[in-house]
Amino acid sequence: MNHGGQQRDVDSWKRTLFWICLLVAVGIVVITYVDTHSGLVKDIPKGWLDVLKAALVLLIGGIISALLERRLFRISVDKLGPQHSTTIRYVARLLLFLTVVVAVLTAFGAGLPSVVFGGAFVTVVVGLAGQTVLANIIGGIWLIFFRPFRIGDSIGLVAWQFPMLMPSFPHESLRPMYYGTVQDINLVYTEIQNGDGYLQVIPNGLIAQSFVENRSREASHRVRMRFDVPYEIEPNTFTETLKHALSAEFPDPLNATPEVLIADIYPTAYSVVVMVISMQKEDHVRHKVLGHCIRIMQNMKTHEELNLETNLSKLS
Repeated sequence: MNHGGQQRDVDSWKRTLFWICLLVAVGIVVITYVDTHSGLVKDIPKGWLDVLKAALVLLIGGIISALLERRLFRISVDKLGPQHSTTIRYVARLLLFLTVVVAVLTAFGAGLPSVVFGGAFVTVVVGLAGQTVLANIIGGIWLIFFRPFRIGDSIGLVAWQFPMLMPSFPHESLRPMYYGTVQDINLVYTEIQNGDGYLQVIPNGLIAQSFVENRSREASHRVRMRFDVPYEIEPNTFTETLKHALSAEFPDPLNATPEVLIADIYPTAYSVVVMVISMQKEDHVRHKVLGHCIRIMQNMKTHEELNLETNLSKLS
């Protein structure tokens, strides 16, 4: 960034801090005036004055939050990196949220020490921890600081709250997994963009309790697939030929050769299980495996037809 751009950023931050300080000062003056119970507010009951102070705190807190959010979201990801940028935004949101909550409780007449350290406040927090909003905030803290995944990671989620219909084929059960790329982690939700380009907004508390599969770490992984083969294709020849083809297609540094096994039999076909170790994406591996299967079955059928024609010609 050039010098002019840096100067504009500094000036913008100065304006933002000026407005924040001005709002805080106005809030303190107004609340102090309300606490005097004189002038325009002398005839208003104390309960309504507390509500007025709480509303004022919420209004000022919301404006300050919007000002800071606007500035924080302008921080270049190129300068801080996506993970650090998200962490800063999340911590700022959390501190603003806690500050506003404590300020609102204080506005209702609770002193700051009793709000922070009082047994009643602890009881309220513990009681709310089981509720949805606070559970999601706590889940967001867990995601930010323990980092099971980072911004930009491709992940999969398995959560019982979001079931999926089981397909009739392949025959084995599948994990109800949702895949996508992490875009942002805010105070309550995590944004994940799926493979179709749609943005999925998932509660943090749900992700914190889910099975998370991080697919961004470059490492070998096993791809397992199952399919049926008609009895016209001789089993031993098919499995050995496919295993040889896959060994050449997917060489593994740990010498873990692909496995091709007969898993089950049916009245019209037998079921084959293929297990391959690869660093490629699962869909790409499936594409290559099925391509080899089609080629092998076509070759075997062609060879069988040629043998049949040869035998018929000999008989004739």
